[in-house]
Amino acid sequence: MSSMSPPPTVAIVGRPNVGKSSLLNAMVGKRISIVQDMPGVTRDRISIPYQLDGRFIELVDTGGYGFIDPDALTEHINQQIELAMTRADLVLFIVDCEAGLTSADQTIANLLRNKNIKTLLVANKADGTNADTSLGEFARLGFGTPIGVSALNDRNIDLLLDTIKRNIDFENAPTEIPKPTMHVAIVGKRNAGKSTLVNAIASLYQGDPNRVIVSEVPGTTRDSIDVRFEKDGQTLVVIDTAGVRKKRRMVADDISFYSFHRAERSIRRADVVLLLIDGTEPVSEPDKKLAEYIATQFKPVILVVNKWDLAREKVRHGRKADEEQSVDDTALMEEFRVYLDSELKHVDYAPIAFITAKEGRNIQGVMDLAQHIFNQASEHVSTSKLNQAVRQILDERRPPTPTGRRARVYYVTQPEVAPPTIVLFVNNPVLIDEIYQRYMINRMRELLPYAEVPIKLVIRGKDTKAREMQGSKEMLTPDVDEAPQAKHVGQSRKTRTNSNARPKRAPLSKARRPVKKMGKAKRR
Repeated sequence: MSSMSPPPTVAIVGRPNVGKSSLLNAMVGKRISIVQDMPGVTRDRISIPYQLDGRFIELVDTGGYGFIDPDALTEHINQQIELAMTRADLVLFIVDCEAGLTSADQTIANLLRNKNIKTLLVANKADGTNADTSLGEFARLGFGTPIGVSALNDRNIDLLLDTIKRNIDFENAPTEIPKPTMHVAIVGKRNAGKSTLVNAIASLYQGDPNRVIVSEVPGTTRDSIDVRFEKDGQTLVVIDTAGVRKKRRMVADDISFYSFHRAERSIRRADVVLLLIDGTEPVSEPDKKLAEYIATQFKPVILVVNKWDLAREKVRHGRKADEEQSVDDTALMEEFRVYLDSELKHVDYAPIAFITAKEGRNIQGVMDLAQHIFNQASEHVSTSKLNQAVRQILDERRPPTPTGRRARVYYVTQPEVAPPTIVLFVNNPVLIDEIYQRYMINRMRELLPYAEVPIKLVIRGKDTKAREMQGSKEMLTPDVDEAPQAKHVGQSRKTRTNSNARPKRAPLSKARRPVKKMGKAKRR
């Protein structure tokens, strides 16, 4: 037996609104798929590795078969369901115990029989033993009496999992699966081409060009979908997310609300984020909101300009005929870089890639770049190099002294990576204002190996560790009171402490203080 053999696949299928997504969530013990009391919420195949009694299986949720989608996606949804069926080692055919047997159930049963797919019949919403009495009618589907379960109340979930084990090659299921070395979230506004990019990646590395549904209809993707693949001997996960729209339009649309928050959660899960920009349109409010959120989470990000072929033609057609000869890709890309820097200031350090996802152009380059900035964010710098960089920064420009008090840096260290976190121990954190912190971060990107990733700068007050370091090493900014003849790092020759300068006058003692003359006492 090989511990790295592919896990058995169990697909969950059924007509709309029988509780397929709820059952998946109940089986794995957490919310994976969006659950809502309306049909057609799930559209794509949503897969998750699940560890069952020490061995791994892959669970796949699907959309409702036969649902008439108002966005004309019925054919796409059914195609995804049939792909899940044919690739599964076992299909869980879910029926609704409360609604009883329907013609739609009969249609799915015929499809499964015609494809000769191993099937386990499961009746959801069987909330108690009384409900079990109605299970017999489902035997007419040809798969025996179903297992009565309740995803809502966790009834008979353990029985269902035990039955799954008996109906697959569980003994040869892997005891471990490769741990992903990198999660890449693809985010952007609606119709930017996120799902097209996911399919291009799946096609390149898995040979699966139809991994997710692609449509011109805005909001086609609703769930966040993990797609695992191998690249250069490493397991990577790409997360397809729902398109983000303006917040004021999400108030009355629950699906858009949950999709937006799932996109935010995908950003938090990710090691690298691909912010997809539609090259044919101006930067939008959702683009800016996403860039701001990515920056607050300190996630490495690539600004991926999609539909570059259309954007290039649009620019060329908009220019005069005599100027057309002077326009080339390099010039257009540079113009777009300048434009993005001005519009997305929160991530002005991010690298930019230009792709045409529909034709698979530069997909390999984007994934190579994602690995590059992931490695960049994971690099650790020695304390000596940090000290050298901070000394140079302070030498070039000292923190402002609006109150007359100087900021003194005692020690610098890097306790964490991804994001690279740099901690400065100072005499008073208030003296290092936000403007100077931004200046330090920008210079650190130039002096340290973090040119294209966010840097988390933490300013801490003088504590025990800093005092110990101060006793054993020279401060990065020497204390003028303790070393009056030392040069202050970052000061010019004219502003050095002058050892011949007249010392400050000591405070007057009580004996030397002049007595204030008292006026004559007023008569009462």
